Amino acid sequence: MPVEALEPGQRELTGPTARYIQRVHRLGPGDWLWLFDPLLGMEAEAQIVAEAAGAVTCRLDSIRASGYRPVPICLLQALGKGDKPDQTIRDATALGVERIVFVESEHAVVRLEAERTATRRMRWQRIAVEAARQCGRGNLPAIHGPLPLFDVLAQSTQARRLLLSAQAAPLLAQLADWQPGQAVALLVGPEGGLSATEIARAEGAGFRPAALGPTTLRTELAGIAVLGALVAFGALRGIG
Repeated sequence: MPVEALEPGQRELTGPTARYIQRVHRLGPGDWLWLFDPLLGMEAEAQIVAEAAGAVTCRLDSIRASGYRPVPICLLQALGKGDKPDQTIRDATALGVERIVFVESEHAVVRLEAERTATRRMRWQRIAVEAARQCGRGNLPAIHGPLPLFDVLAQSTQARRLLLSAQAAPLLAQLADWQPGQAVALLVGPEGGLSATEIARAEGAGFRPAALGPTTLRTELAGIAVLGALVAFGALRGIG
């Protein structure tokens, strides 16, 4: 269960957390459960020692670093308008990715001023925390950007680098030899697509074009759909 600021000793849980323990899991005194704080990446085993209407008191054992293992995937997502980045963070966090990097590209119309970027980054972290708590993830993905695309390409060193493209070999064909221990970088362009120069630079940096299917998807949907496929395929291969 998600809990902020874990400390050894007794802790009273109220609100939605207590209701979830009592009504959904139907736990009571003597039962054990796991508590986690995704913001700090910590977790603790706890035993329920008392309960009342809308409240549960637990005794926490030693606190330790979260044992949650993110999937070794870095999503490089072209920055979108409005709340599109927010939705990307929610979904990518829930899918267990290790890192999210928003990139600036030629056809992306969004440009954030320095002050607004700092405010947006704080909002992005709050969204990731909320998503992690909702899905039961014990830590957060690293979130960066927006950064210039060419700078990000030059710094990408993952063993598997993919560029989402409708005119390419199927995604899973590009992952036929994906092995445990190999991290993946997935580059998803903006609504207008990446420019010819950007595609050439990505391929020169080792990104292999891969297609999800025959239809054209919105950029934020395309990235999450591919992440879902990667997570499922990785689980089959024992990755993540």
